[in-house]
Amino acid sequence: MQCPFCKEDVNDGAIKCKHCGSDLTLLPGSRSEHSADFGEMFNSAFTIWKENLGDLVLLTLVFCLICWIPIANIGFIAGYTRSLLKVARGEGKARVGDLFNAWDCFANLFVFVLINLIFVIVLHFIPVLGTLASLALGFFMLPGGVLIIDKGCGISDAISWCFSTIQADLVNWLLAYIVGNVIICAGFIVFFIGIILTAPLGQLIILGQYERVKPAIDK
Repeated sequence: MQCPFCKEDVNDGAIKCKHCGSDLTLLPGSRSEHSADFGEMFNSAFTIWKENLGDLVLLTLVFCLICWIPIANIGFIAGYTRSLLKVARGEGKARVGDLFNAWDCFANLFVFVLINLIFVIVLHFIPVLGTLASLALGFFMLPGGVLIIDKGCGISDAISWCFSTIQADLVNWLLAYIVGNVIICAGFIVFFIGIILTAPLGQLIILGQYERVKPAIDK
């Protein structure tokens, strides 16, 4: 059979792709008692958030203060994401300095974001359906952005993986995206400063899904 993530041939019944390391138990229509469901993913993200709350609040506060700087904010987003990934993987604590240490993926991430922005602008000229399509585009492109930040991969590889991973595990990606963003928005709507509490939890939920299905691509 063919790996849906890297398109290389693998043995029938394989659990992991020998080429890219992707979890093949997440193929469309397949089930595995070893794969974590969304409830477990949420609980794990909540535990990580609770145990690192002080550091995450400080990191998010500084991020909110500097993320308004045009163009440079792409690098800060990458730094924020990498810091959360580090915490999620148990590789260290969130540090404010992490926000300034992800410039190596800036070029690819900038072009990736620019491509998405151009499509969003074009889609907004289409009444109603254009808005829905731009929201769907944001959902489908999210995994690719994280992959570029984490693995430093190329834009075409990121776009290809976006569609492959969502096709393979649509429900969990959709749940992570919706629940994560609802939690983030809740902190903004209920009480603006509350976003420094809810943003890291929402992002950790989304990154928890990424961690389940990330391909093994070396930087």
